Amino acid sequence: MLRLCKQIIKSEKGQALPIVLVLLVSGGLMIVPSLNFATTSLNAGRIIGEGVNGIYAADAGVEEVLWSLGKGMSPATELSENINGMAVTMQTEERGIYTQSFHNDYIRIDGEMIWDEEVEAYKYTLTVYWQPGSGVPTIHLVEVGVKLPGVYSYQAGSSANFTENLSTDEPDETLDERGAYLLNWEFRSPLPSVSDIDLIQTQTFYITGEGGQESHYSWVTSNREDIGTVSQITGTSYQFTATATRPEDGHTTAAIVADVMIGGGITTIVSWQVTY
Repeated sequence: MLRLCKQIIKSEKGQALPIVLVLLVSGGLMIVPSLNFATTSLNAGRIIGEGVNGIYAADAGVEEVLWSLGKGMSPATELSENINGMAVTMQTEERGIYTQSFHNDYIRIDGEMIWDEEVEAYKYTLTVYWQPGSGVPTIHLVEVGVKLPGVYSYQAGSSANFTENLSTDEPDETLDERGAYLLNWEFRSPLPSVSDIDLIQTQTFYITGEGGQESHYSWVTSNREDIGTVSQITGTSYQFTATATRPEDGHTTAAIVADVMIGGGITTIVSWQVTY
């Protein structure tokens, strides 16, 4: 028995060598893909991190443009300091005048200014429209108002010239933070109304001034809480692009393209697209 065991052990000499060779070959084959995967992962992490930093940098450029446009100032074309180690440039394109209505199923309001040659002033008309169909209860109005373009003012006594007005009284006049006039008519009982019989009510008056006619808005308020206040805003539409680049080679890390409407002190972001 002892002799048989010795023969078996002796016959297994050298069997470990093939196993070692297989392991060496397998390890050699796996080292290169593993190193490539590690390198790819590191590069991907660096690119993703750089892209995120680029988005934050480009976003700073967007905020700078929005702040300038909101203040009525010409936006800068670049940031004075690098953000996250990246240079940021901005391009702004004015796309013209727009009108945006915020109405509901019950009422809406439109504001229109037209030059009247006879009086050499602009005639501004606020029109309140009945929206629903028949069978809906009459809607009573408690207030209408308008923010005039920044360089225009109300012509005293002009509301009384239009007897069909919601009110022939003089409006309450205030100035906003940028010096634009806000006109407001508050109604007393019996309140004026719109209904399926009286579909339209108007408030017409004259304003004087010259220059840009954008950034005016109007509003109407009813005495029903479920309707509240609805408005219409006229302003300017812009598209701007903020681009973040590496200063050392000019490589773009991120860019943001935004479409924005600004009017009446209100900024509305229509679209926001991030590219790399």
